[in-house]
Amino acid sequence: MSIKHITLLTALALAAMSAWAQVNTLPKTTIGGVEFYYYRPAASESLADIAQRLNMSKDDIIKYNPGAANGIDSGTVLYFPVGDNNNGSAAAATTASNGVKHTVMQGETLYGLAKRYDITVNDIIAANPGTEYGLQTGQVITIPTTGAATATSAQSSNNASQQVRDAFERTATTTQSSNVTTIVAPTAGEPVYHKLQYGENIYTLAKQYNASVEGILAANPGLEPSQYQEGETVKVTPNSALPFQYERSGRRYYKYKVQKGETFASIAANNDITEQELMAANPNMKKAKKGKTISLPVPYSERVMGDMATIPLDELQQYYEPRINDIYDSVAAHAVGDDINIAMVLPFQLHKSNPPKQAYLYTDFYKGFLLALDSASNTTSKRINLKVYDTQHNLNVTDSILSLPELKTMHLIIAPSEPKQLQRINEFGRANNISVLNCFTTKNEDYRTNANIYQVNTPTDRFAQIVLKWFDQQFSGYNVIYLVEQGDDADNKEIFEQMRSHIADNNQYSTTINVTGELSYNTVSNQMNPGAKYVFIPSTGSKSLLKKVVKALKQVKKERFDCDMALVAYPEYVLYLKEYQTDLQDIDTYMFSRFFNSKGFRTRDIEARYRKQFGGDMLAAMPNMGLFGFDTGMFLLRSLGTDGRITEDTPLYKGIQTSFRFERDNNWSGYTNRAIDVVHFSTDHKITVEVK
Repeated sequence: MSIKHITLLTALALAAMSAWAQVNTLPKTTIGGVEFYYYRPAASESLADIAQRLNMSKDDIIKYNPGAANGIDSGTVLYFPVGDNNNGSAAAATTASNGVKHTVMQGETLYGLAKRYDITVNDIIAANPGTEYGLQTGQVITIPTTGAATATSAQSSNNASQQVRDAFERTATTTQSSNVTTIVAPTAGEPVYHKLQYGENIYTLAKQYNASVEGILAANPGLEPSQYQEGETVKVTPNSALPFQYERSGRRYYKYKVQKGETFASIAANNDITEQELMAANPNMKKAKKGKTISLPVPYSERVMGDMATIPLDELQQYYEPRINDIYDSVAAHAVGDDINIAMVLPFQLHKSNPPKQAYLYTDFYKGFLLALDSASNTTSKRINLKVYDTQHNLNVTDSILSLPELKTMHLIIAPSEPKQLQRINEFGRANNISVLNCFTTKNEDYRTNANIYQVNTPTDRFAQIVLKWFDQQFSGYNVIYLVEQGDDADNKEIFEQMRSHIADNNQYSTTINVTGELSYNTVSNQMNPGAKYVFIPSTGSKSLLKKVVKALKQVKKERFDCDMALVAYPEYVLYLKEYQTDLQDIDTYMFSRFFNSKGFRTRDIEARYRKQFGGDMLAAMPNMGLFGFDTGMFLLRSLGTDGRITEDTPLYKGIQTSFRFERDNNWSGYTNRAIDVVHFSTDHKITVEVK
């Protein structure tokens, strides 16, 4: 350090000590366990007068007493932390060059710290790379100094300056006296899950649990303002609210002695109230008389500091209702503006001379998405900005991509199936409030707790729920015959067992045929009674089981015309259609699947456009990745281009191969796709697809 710098720092320290010399003579009080100097201004004193008296700048007074920025009211008390006069200069010098050092306490979040220090979450992340993935208790981070930031201490919940912000003044409407309300810095606990009762809403929850309205909305993106439903569950973190400024209005009642010649009308006119209001405040006085003392109701509007424990419910609601929708849009709704920014972060592996097949499939998805971009660009006035990044199937490269500033401007990121890369992108989306589309795997379950995730491939448990609901509607009154292949490790064991348990719970008649070799007509026919209806459910979607039962089922369908029968098929059957489609139609088969391509004119149109634009055909795969990319792109661009967001109210999109309709499991989870295809291979040799 040069001599010049040492001299400058010393001068700063001397100036700070001089500024605090007058404050040190003030009386002391303790608020929330922290000691303060306090000063009661005289009735005529202005902020400038007080600054001169205390030998402080007006900015320093406002820094510790934010309400003073709006003027000095009658009864105001100003507070200054005792500890700051000892290290204020050093802290200021550190803040000016490096920012404030903050030790993360248990339960603290980026959102809470940003609000405390009056900066943005992105400001903290930019100063502390890696914090976008979460904070650790005891971690020391830098709080950057901005024009708006006013924090001056390196401590968090014990920060004396912060404690001043946590104290506010409340003026009594009758006596005009001032009381100091003690507010201890909140200690956030574990989340609780509250089931809304009749009449409860976000404001009653905020007061009940001392939680901020913004925090509740951020934790419950599914809790849309003004749509609170009795019985729905809300995730709330108790004691997580910080004091905030709000507008308070009402009437204060003053004692006034009537002067000669004054009337109720003249007094009312001079005080900007109506004669009726003045008379209502003095019900026992028919007219104003000289020398009589009357009650004068004077309207007021003031900006005050408040906290959830003390603010009246009506004032809390009055403050938030005009801005609640904007708050929801900023913290929860993921709405887009005039631009739609989408990033495709996938392992194309272009650096390899001979990439694996998986890389080619991702490339086909991208090409299909480009076809959708051409189609959708004519249906929206929004600008569509697509950025494509190659992760090279490398986690370090993925991290490098996520560190690019432009990634934080995205509205949505399309992520790969690779577990570690997907998890990293999911964490990035949560930290930066960016939507993440998981298109390629059902194995990741981050959607259960990460509200930013859209899970395209319906998870198995949700898939089974939809299938069971459809089954109850389609096969009510049917007898069930299970076709169980012994010793088979069924691919669909979870769905099969859920179906069998569900059917048993409904007391629906069922029986089991154990299949060891080729199934015979008599074995099946002997289980069937004339005039009854039967539905056959295999234990697995394996081709080997289908091969063993198909001949017998076809014969039963043909010869047992006295019975109505159908076969339930698994998604894997789509792989066997080239060989077994006619057989499935002869039996009367219903197949449920996350995707299905009936190869109609829409398919042929996209295939022709693909060949024209890229040359050659789409890669043979199940599902077809080119069509998957097209359907994904059309859904995203139509939804975002029309409504600016994707919610449970977004209409069903019926794709060529994949359909989309998203729902949340609860107010704090991500979205899962609830659109599945039920494909009917009917005996008239038609194929119909119904989206459930």
